[in-house]
Amino acid sequence: MQSISEPVKTWFETDLNVSRETLGCLGLYADLVVKWQPRINIVGASTADDVWTRHLQDSAQLWPYLKDIASSGKIVDFGSGAGFPGIVLAVLGANDVILMESNTKKTIFLAEAARVCGVLGQTEIARERIEAGVPRNADVITARAFAPLPKLLELGQRHLKSGGHYVLLKGRAFEDELAEARAAGWTFTVTTHASLVDPEGVVMILQGVDR
Repeated sequence: MQSISEPVKTWFETDLNVSRETLGCLGLYADLVVKWQPRINIVGASTADDVWTRHLQDSAQLWPYLKDIASSGKIVDFGSGAGFPGIVLAVLGANDVILMESNTKKTIFLAEAARVCGVLGQTEIARERIEAGVPRNADVITARAFAPLPKLLELGQRHLKSGGHYVLLKGRAFEDELAEARAAGWTFTVTTHASLVDPEGVVMILQGVDR
């Protein structure tokens, strides 16, 4: 069983105000990741020993920027992989999350994770390539360790509704990615917040995206 450190537990309980039941669901999810990891390598090998911090907290830090629209808006998670951040957001209370993932083995895991976490009714697992999928009319697009920003925005054109925005987890190269996106003709308003988990990463919020 994956143990949770006291600081991370306190963060979930105090900063996010999650219930004991929700924390228990996340614990089941962490254990499921560890159980499946040897079979399908769903997270990086170096991070599998600390699922709570490296994956659950990393994903959950998006919640404060999403909870205002999570009950009535549609969140589309690009390249969901093991469900980070999409499944985590559903556990925290997002009512309509579409998990876009083309890898069949990972979609099987996502279905099991949604079942174990009790969020089957709040999630749709879309086994399809993002560039070929049915337009999803998302209020928000999320992504974590998915693609460089110019490529992500290119893919997002068909899925983001007018007036929608992006809430992304980005690493140390985020400033370069922003510059590359602008050089490719994209315009947007950007806000960044220091990551709680990656000392060089950020939560990136893009609004008014156009080309």
